[in-house]
Amino acid sequence: MPSHLHLFIGNHINEDRVYRYLKEVYPKTKKASWFSKKAIEALILEERIHDLKWFTDSYGQSLELMSSGQQGMAFFKHILIQQKETIVLINPMAHLDATNRRSIEEELDRICGQINLVVVTSNEQWIPKFISQKSYLEYDSALGVQNELFLTELTNSDQKLWRIFQKNDLKKKVPEILVRLENVEVSYGNKKVLHKINWTIKSGDFWQLKGENGSGKTTLLSLITGDNPKGFGQDLWLFGHKKGSGESVWEIKKQLGYYAPSMVQMFPGTHSAIEMILGGVLDQVGLYSVPSEEMTQKARLWLKVVGLSAIDKMPFHALSEGQKGMVMTLRAMIKFPALLILDEPTSGLDSTQSKQYIQLVDTIAKQTNTAIVLVSHIEEHEFKKAKRIVLYKTPQGSVAKII
Repeated sequence: MPSHLHLFIGNHINEDRVYRYLKEVYPKTKKASWFSKKAIEALILEERIHDLKWFTDSYGQSLELMSSGQQGMAFFKHILIQQKETIVLINPMAHLDATNRRSIEEELDRICGQINLVVVTSNEQWIPKFISQKSYLEYDSALGVQNELFLTELTNSDQKLWRIFQKNDLKKKVPEILVRLENVEVSYGNKKVLHKINWTIKSGDFWQLKGENGSGKTTLLSLITGDNPKGFGQDLWLFGHKKGSGESVWEIKKQLGYYAPSMVQMFPGTHSAIEMILGGVLDQVGLYSVPSEEMTQKARLWLKVVGLSAIDKMPFHALSEGQKGMVMTLRAMIKFPALLILDEPTSGLDSTQSKQYIQLVDTIAKQTNTAIVLVSHIEEHEFKKAKRIVLYKTPQGSVAKII
């Protein structure tokens, strides 16, 4: 008779720690199929190195080119085909819309009588009804760090320095309208992705971008970041320049800060947390030049603001998922960009980490002149001041509705 375990992981627990813990306490996981962020990243690397066509043949694109939600669904189907006796799923609902979450729930209900299932989650909002055992892994003593609530009390000198940074930010010359799309359309062959999208992002705006998996959110963001060649020849304006009018991608990147949890796989080295933040000044992986004193002060102050001063010298790879998310967001904010894009930043975080992250975004929105576009499937009620743009699928491609 199959057995089913739910493991709740609290703050500071990274995936490697979960792997070691389950190997020790639940021997059945030693020969299991694993659904996790690292497992997806490993398969993407294998796909790239060996030019594998598993997903291209089935879905029309490689796993690497899919959105996070599409990756999750494709990989879930991939591990089911392996027919192992045990499946471990770490935060399987991350990045998924309501429809795909229901699909996974129904599939797990269907197979729970045939195989052992271990479900690992960072919050207790979803616990499958077939679970027979529960376990908790709440603190990773190897890190030895207390993640305080941020917005900690700053000293007078810190407050003075913060006001200087704010003043310099407000002095920067940026156009009032940062991004404008007028009747923008995107298609790939016969596949229609976006249809007549109209959207204007102004300096200081706070937007939440929503839509089902596969509705074109990733494509829309790639137009804004200047990475998608489909923007040429259309009424797309980025930071005062029409797309294709001679601006370089790097001129656009100077105005942008960007963070998505999938970016973490790009930084496997041993750089410290503060080095990761400082690397954002020059948009480089790690830190390969001596930063200015002002930049170092700014990085340390941001860490103080969010209550993470204690991790400044810790290796980035040793941080919890929540701490990595904070550091990567500070990396995106270190240059006080005109526009900050956050692509499902709270995905996979527990309730405490999500609350802290929301506070960080709220701090950025209130105390800087940076416009924010936050992508999320889940309604973030805390973002009461955010305007919302929602993508809805149609046969002609997804259309946008501002609500």
